[in-house]
Amino acid sequence: MIGGRGTFGARIVRSLACHRELDVLVVGRSPASSVAATSERDPLRTRYLCADIGNRNQVDGLLAMGPRVIVDTAGPFQERDYTLATACAERGIHFVDIADGPGYVAGIVVLDALARANGALVVSGASTVPAVSTAIAADLAPDTAAVVDLEVGISPAQRSPRGDATVRSVLRSCGQPLATIDGAVRDVGWSGLVSHCYPSPVGRRWLSNVDTPERLLWPRRFIALESLSVRAGWELVPLHLGLSALAWLVRLGVLRRLDTWAGALSRIAAACDRWGSDAGAMHVTLRTRAGAGGGELRTGTLVALRGDGPQIPATPAALVVKKLLALPGYAPIGSRGAQACVDLFTLPELMHELRDCAVSYRTQTRVAADVQRTSRKKAIC
Repeated sequence: MIGGRGTFGARIVRSLACHRELDVLVVGRSPASSVAATSERDPLRTRYLCADIGNRNQVDGLLAMGPRVIVDTAGPFQERDYTLATACAERGIHFVDIADGPGYVAGIVVLDALARANGALVVSGASTVPAVSTAIAADLAPDTAAVVDLEVGISPAQRSPRGDATVRSVLRSCGQPLATIDGAVRDVGWSGLVSHCYPSPVGRRWLSNVDTPERLLWPRRFIALESLSVRAGWELVPLHLGLSALAWLVRLGVLRRLDTWAGALSRIAAACDRWGSDAGAMHVTLRTRAGAGGGELRTGTLVALRGDGPQIPATPAALVVKKLLALPGYAPIGSRGAQACVDLFTLPELMHELRDCAVSYRTQTRVAADVQRTSRKKAIC
């Protein structure tokens, strides 16, 4: 486990260490973080090591220990290359990361031939996007050719821990053109302001455009897709609208980029936690077109309470590892090569992993009288 002391890495470690079949080696960037973790898990099955993945000699030393799987959670991945993933593919070691950068996740296929030749599976994006969102979309519409519109919204609880890499990733795209498969500029980061009403106790939340791998991956997967939006938002309205204003300053050229302010903005958000809740949600809404005159509008919603929201992005990586190693009760993954984390697990498998968390899933289906999406929200920004 690379970066196993972070917001999501620590949760992945806990999920894996529950299985006595596994020996987990947690690699941290400092001795202090490694030592502090030893009280959380059985030290006989979970070991802690200080190492720098930017040091090739130390990386080679780790790989020489003969791990079956490397899990990499040390973001932000937009500032990294595929050196570690390549080293794993060369040695036939399975590799799983939790990256969310569109170019990074979609580009992992450059290692496909190498990974196949050495019997390894190299997976990028084993997190909320694109892994969980794709599992929800696949559950809503098994026939991908029938999907014409897709919408994703993510609104975490204000009191949820915020990983530095995640914050930097969101801020990096604010005010910047977002990735599209054809290179055309359609959306800008943290624009397209809309609201979405989630089930109680989450309620209505504001959402804005964010840069995610679905923007590059889904047009190839859903071949009839006509429109796609992926949005996220703060729970507290002043924080969300304040970031919208800063994104506008980036668009106007007044500010160059916002990710350099990640530390300060994170501290402001933390100071506001007292006014937020521990409830968050995400949804996927899609429209299918059936025949010449109608279709269905389907929505799948995950709701997380009691601060269990971060367990959702942490679960895909742990689940993929368990399936790769064919642990008892888990359907093995037989594919090899390099790919984004799509179609490696089902939504029922994900919910089974989350069974002890305060996370629920519900669906809603509406019949549309015509092919025009009747519930589309009008953007006001």
